[in-house]
Amino acid sequence: MIKVSLLVNPLAGKGKAISIAEKLKDLLNELGAEVNLLIPENRSKVVEVATDSVNSGIDRLVTVGGDGLINQTVNVLAGTGTTLGVIPVGTGNDFARSLGLDSGGLFEQAQKALSPAIEVDLIKCGSTFVATSTICGFPAAVNLRANTLRFPKGSSSYTFATLMELPVMSPNFYKLKLDNESLEIKAAAVIVANSAFFGGGMKICPDASTSDGLLDVCIIGDVGKFDLLRSFLKVRTGDHMDHPKVSIYEASEIEIAGTGIIRGDGEQLGELPTKIVVQKGAINVAGGDNRPPGRG
Repeated sequence: MIKVSLLVNPLAGKGKAISIAEKLKDLLNELGAEVNLLIPENRSKVVEVATDSVNSGIDRLVTVGGDGLINQTVNVLAGTGTTLGVIPVGTGNDFARSLGLDSGGLFEQAQKALSPAIEVDLIKCGSTFVATSTICGFPAAVNLRANTLRFPKGSSSYTFATLMELPVMSPNFYKLKLDNESLEIKAAAVIVANSAFFGGGMKICPDASTSDGLLDVCIIGDVGKFDLLRSFLKVRTGDHMDHPKVSIYEASEIEIAGTGIIRGDGEQLGELPTKIVVQKGAINVAGGDNRPPGRG
């Protein structure tokens, strides 16, 4: 019998994550799994609870929450061989979306959590693993602002945060090293992506693959406020790629020098400068599809 731990963020899903997890536990039991429900007292206890569960010899750790919970979990699971299952009930759910795990009802998602696993790459930024992308410049400011908003919830919070941050947006100077290529640029945004989506479903790097051993680097250059807003409106479908000041590179190792904060999976990672590398096949994810979604 497969041993599963359900790791729950009780605040996710507008406070419905616990009731969702309880229903999920029953479904997983019906599907033949032995299930343990884990509800950490607070955010600071997540890593401890997850680590203890993995050390107990479980087969799968299934998250019931969003990208923030995913971020904490992959930093426990990387390199362990324990499979990650994903039940997306967070604000952004970009990791689940990138792997095709955000569709279907709860029963279908329970089935996916017990399905065969695929190997998925991770970003390593300094000493921290990131599942989706790391962001600098304007999107980092938007992400930070969105996390402070009490209303609206969901992906709409990113739209509101974008409009609030736009008046104070100013491109920054960056020095980048992409494998053996060096760049000096003035840019509004630098995004290093392991997967296609960020910001609650915006297709920032449409061709990014979670399994190719490479990271996609999206640079939005020296654009004005209105031009930046138009570009971000097109990010939802990936059509921003046609803008003359948007560039995409691929690399396995990236160094970014400049000023400002860097965030990943919606979490604060620190400040520039930083070094980012891809960790090939760092985790196993149940039921995932790692084919890039493309545009449209």
